[in-house]
Amino acid sequence: MKKKNKTRKLRIAAEQWILDRSTLRRIEERTGVAYRTKWKEVQEYANHIPSPLENLSNNLDKATGILMLDGTFVKVLGEDRCIHIAYDTGIGVIDYWIDDTENKTAYYYLLQRIESTGYNIKIGISDGNWSLESVFRERNIPHQLCIFHLIGTLRRLLTRRNSWDQSIPSEYKVMYSRIKYILKSQDIYRMVKGIENIRILTPCWTQSKHKKVLKWFWKNIVRATIHLSYEEKVPSTSNALENINGQIKARLKTFRGIKSENSLNKFLKILFYFRKYK
Repeated sequence: MKKKNKTRKLRIAAEQWILDRSTLRRIEERTGVAYRTKWKEVQEYANHIPSPLENLSNNLDKATGILMLDGTFVKVLGEDRCIHIAYDTGIGVIDYWIDDTENKTAYYYLLQRIESTGYNIKIGISDGNWSLESVFRERNIPHQLCIFHLIGTLRRLLTRRNSWDQSIPSEYKVMYSRIKYILKSQDIYRMVKGIENIRILTPCWTQSKHKKVLKWFWKNIVRATIHLSYEEKVPSTSNALENINGQIKARLKTFRGIKSENSLNKFLKILFYFRKYK
């Protein structure tokens, strides 16, 4: 009973720390407990809960095999650290790995860890980072590119400083709207119709800028729309994982800095746990 009460106390401390978006001082003022003491309790609670990988092992039957991968950067003692995150659409975060940079080796290791549980990857979704593209290609994993990132790239290709000022030729706007229509297609028929329109207009697009954008379009169109070929609901964006990245950064802003990777690991473990790994 005593151990159970202690665990409950630690859980309450962790909930206050992780879920409360207040600053450390505000939490201290409201609870009457020094933030250093609170943080020690939080870190201790991390030892009482399963990691995302352990949660995956216990819930493989809930996994979809539709996997998002992404990396987000944080500071540890002023130095950059990249948190590589694996997210299944059925479970949520299923594993993560911290490294100095976002790199291919880290993603390979992450995939090795999750596959060791019996996890089967059906398709990968990413923002198109070069290291992820390489991993998916070498592993022969179907790869859905995030359409929001693609649309952002398309806009940068056709605008000046990402702005549609008056100097931008009108045909650039036409090209942008036609390609955006295809990328945002939610059914195969709409996509085919959009591609046919591109083919009709192609002879009119003769400038070097037009040709550059068309080359980019044909290179990425398959990976931008591969989600339409699955019976399962495959997201066309990596928004769910981007949202988690935002939660990590938002909560860390109220800290006075993470002083070690061990502390960062415990913070992430608890955050993912209280977010139900999503």
